[in-house]
Amino acid sequence: MFRIRKEMKLVLVVFTILFSIYLGVKRSNLDKIFIQADVEIDLSAAKDTFENSFNNNKIYFEYQVEDLTEINSLLSELNKTENASILYSEIKGNYSLTVFEVPAETSGELLSKLRNVVGISNENIQRAGLVMESTDLKENLNNNQIAKKRIQNLINNSVSPDRIIRFRSQLDVIQAKIDSLSIQKDIQKHNAEFDIIMLSAIKSINGNAVLRSSMSIFILTMIASLTLLVIGLIISYYIFVLMYKLMLVLGIKTSRGSSSNYSYNYNKGYGRRTKRIYKDKDGKVTKIEEKE
Repeated sequence: MFRIRKEMKLVLVVFTILFSIYLGVKRSNLDKIFIQADVEIDLSAAKDTFENSFNNNKIYFEYQVEDLTEINSLLSELNKTENASILYSEIKGNYSLTVFEVPAETSGELLSKLRNVVGISNENIQRAGLVMESTDLKENLNNNQIAKKRIQNLINNSVSPDRIIRFRSQLDVIQAKIDSLSIQKDIQKHNAEFDIIMLSAIKSINGNAVLRSSMSIFILTMIASLTLLVIGLIISYYIFVLMYKLMLVLGIKTSRGSSSNYSYNYNKGYGRRTKRIYKDKDGKVTKIEEKE
């Protein structure tokens, strides 16, 4: 009969259990859950855009959320808001980083929504207060506009070609100053009418929930793999038994079977009688012994 040694049985049992545990750990990621690193994001580009702006109101929000759906929905609504513009955006599976401008008259409603998002960890508001239009800028612009009109009159009333060329050169310089001052005035107006907001949201990991889920997967995987391995070993055993019996039927002897056929030779001494004859110096028989 085909038999398995006790040592081999022990090895198979230990291997089956260890392999089932291995499959459960890999399937549930228990080997990674305790070394999960915090999400790190590069804020440099977004912060440069935010900090280098000169908006009168600058607001910064930080979030640690379990789900980015709510944040992403607010950003989608922001794209539909009139006059709102996104200056920087980086949205990944585990974080969202955005810098945008919104009209100051509508930012209050948006700030209320952002404050109601679950998971807010930091809010920082920098307000420049009531910013009056720069007096120097206004005076410089008015002075240059007056000088422009005066030179234009001189050009219109001048008949000397050389003087006209010189006046036009002066007019070009004054016009460049007026354009620069006008741009600065528009920038000041824009900064007063629009608020800039920076929003960073990182998807946090709920350790207890993840551990419970991983443990459930681990237990189910281990039980299922252990069951399948045991069934596989039982089937393999009966296949070997069937092969062994088939070899006996075909007359193929194994080393175990062939050695057992001659075991009686050692026990019975082949069943022969032995006879000893002792003689003296002259050749005469002195003693005869017989043994089975």
